[in-house]
Amino acid sequence: MKFTKTEITDTINGLRSQLYQELTAPIDAMWEILYIGSSQYYLIDHNNKTIGYCCINQEKCLTQIFLIKVYLSLMEEVIKELISTEIIKSASLSSNEPVAFNACLFHSKSVKTNTLCFEHLNQKIEAGTNFNIELVTIADIPSVKVFLKEQVGMDDNFGYTENLVARKELFLLKESGIIVATSECRMSDSQPQTADLGIIVNRDFQGKGLATQIMKMQVNRVLAAGRKPICSTTVDNITSRRAIEKSGFYCSNIIFDINFKDEIQ
Repeated sequence: MKFTKTEITDTINGLRSQLYQELTAPIDAMWEILYIGSSQYYLIDHNNKTIGYCCINQEKCLTQIFLIKVYLSLMEEVIKELISTEIIKSASLSSNEPVAFNACLFHSKSVKTNTLCFEHLNQKIEAGTNFNIELVTIADIPSVKVFLKEQVGMDDNFGYTENLVARKELFLLKESGIIVATSECRMSDSQPQTADLGIIVNRDFQGKGLATQIMKMQVNRVLAAGRKPICSTTVDNITSRRAIEKSGFYCSNIIFDINFKDEIQ
């Protein structure tokens, strides 16, 4: 088995396209863009043939792996080789990739839930009060970045906000000049049938049902565009999960952190 570092090429894109067709549930956009997207890509070769690829981040964590269907029986061997050669120490994978996920579980020393991923029932939902949610403009970007830093600790120095604004996929709700909430409505490029929703509510305005109301409005926006809404939240964010489920979503897959080494006590 051979693992060769590579950049994103036509070969990688072709393999990734096959993976996306075989997933049991859509892949979360933030996970795809921020975690998998920032990982190193490797081609997997066996007997001088490319049989798949994998993505590994700087912490030696496997963030994605795919084998061509006729080589799926080698998945457990591939995972074992990655671990034994210390190319990886852990994995963060979704249950929407069952063959790779099960192979990693087989070699796991510990497993921890990371992120809950949701799909919508695909039915228009009664939104109730419609807030005046506006598209974020270029002029809003500095204040939105401050908001993200203060509310969720996100230090956006890599153009994330600018990209969403350019794509017209970032919205905000203001009250007396104060940002009450921001909301992403990202139309996926890699999964053209889906759109990812995300909402951040100012801590000073939480507990008023704003997240649920905005989520419902965005759900209807996505359905009107002919796409399926998806979203996610970390396992410890009970408030977010409640708003998501009230808006017609169900949990379709979970991202787990899988460790292959015994934790030091």
